[in-house]
Amino acid sequence: MLHTSDATAMLRKCTHTGIIAIIFTVLLPLLQFFHDSLLYYRHAIVAGEYWRFWSGSLVHTNHWHLLLNLAGLWLLTFIAPLPFRTHTQLLQIGWLALCVGAGLWWFSPAVIWYAGFSGILYGLFMLGGLHRLQQRDWLTATLILVGICGKTGWDWWLGGESASANLIEAPVIYAAHIYGMTGALFLSIFTRWQGITKP
Repeated sequence: MLHTSDATAMLRKCTHTGIIAIIFTVLLPLLQFFHDSLLYYRHAIVAGEYWRFWSGSLVHTNHWHLLLNLAGLWLLTFIAPLPFRTHTQLLQIGWLALCVGAGLWWFSPAVIWYAGFSGILYGLFMLGGLHRLQQRDWLTATLILVGICGKTGWDWWLGGESASANLIEAPVIYAAHIYGMTGALFLSIFTRWQGITKP
């Protein structure tokens, strides 16, 4: 049984990630109105529209794509809320979006366009899973880390043509998930090192 102080701390952590979920539940549908100006599009980036490195992760191919990612964000809120303040989580999301965009640019030149929050979402789940690992919550950590890595491996095996690809009317760009998870891994290492070296 959790002590009152433990339950309060858990609720506080859930609240910060819950605020993030509320922000993006409102923001992402609104950004759909600017879809063509925001999606990651290689030729437009070459022309100088560098914001697409970040904004491509904030628009979606259709409403099912949007709903799937929002559902994932709310799932994260309840099973693995991140132990960071709201503004810190916003900065982390900005970093993960950059990792997805830069990863696609440098390592996936065949990807001409990309849209979707899932690269960021996989990164957030990676952060949540690694935090649970540090807290010795072995079961939750295993379920999260094996789940996201297994799903990414499955999408790779199918070449991006999974059942979810039919739903979102586009191939699953599993590389974006890998870049998001890699960005989260570096972020977790940095956060851990910062905590160790802080006087």
